[in-house]
Amino acid sequence: MVKRFTVGNVTVGAVLDMIPPPRDAIDFFPEVTEKQWAPYRDDVLVDGQVQLYYGHFFVRSEGKTIMVDTGMGPGPHPTRANRKGNLLNELDRHGVTPADIDIVVHTHLHADHVGWNLDQSGDTSRPYFPNARYLAPKTDWDHFMKPENLPNAPWVRDSVVPLEGLGLLDFFDGEHVITDEVTTLPTPGHTPGHHIVLVSSHGHKAMIVGDALHSKVQIQEPDWCAGVDTSKSDSRRSREDLLHRAESEDYLIAAGHFHPDEHVGRVVVAEGGRYWQAM
Repeated sequence: MVKRFTVGNVTVGAVLDMIPPPRDAIDFFPEVTEKQWAPYRDDVLVDGQVQLYYGHFFVRSEGKTIMVDTGMGPGPHPTRANRKGNLLNELDRHGVTPADIDIVVHTHLHADHVGWNLDQSGDTSRPYFPNARYLAPKTDWDHFMKPENLPNAPWVRDSVVPLEGLGLLDFFDGEHVITDEVTTLPTPGHTPGHHIVLVSSHGHKAMIVGDALHSKVQIQEPDWCAGVDTSKSDSRRSREDLLHRAESEDYLIAAGHFHPDEHVGRVVVAEGGRYWQAM
């Protein structure tokens, strides 16, 4: 597992919050047939299932420590076989305390990306990262706050909405500048407001891709969409654009849902196709 890497003057650290239960391949990628899976089954699937990992990354840039997404939360989580999150302990192994986090930026507002926002163990909610401003895509906020969507997104109600009441939540959309070395880029499709985080320093580049990539098989098959993607056409377009950028501009990719042994790597081209090359 790559626990830390540098991009010019920027340091990026990796933390694994939780390993959720695996899911049947047809459940996760419902449009993909058994025949299409055949070339990848042994390399990608685990006993015929898709195994995700809830890995996340923090970035140190220009004196700021930036947490990109906050995992599933402490748990236990009934929707994930009562498994528990471990984000704070993982940060501690890097010598990072919750008070060290200056900014939390969300690639999107799904449950496994907002869970350590707020400590709700007491009578009132309080931020796990007491000195941080929390950034959320405005398009995602508008989407999940619709009366027809919010009842189906209790994690937004519990882990995002209270941040606004506490005066800790800022919204962004588009190419938002966090530091001169760290920016966001819209990649809609998984959710309407999904963004990735770009890092650029002294000629070196990396991207933290959130849920634009769930599995390394999508490097070779960018048309494969997760069932939960809100717009399959936008998801495909965003993923293709991301991969083209990574390939043509030599980006290092940090993909938290990949296996921890393979979650940082590059897109390489061989024999007319793209492949994942882990660090």
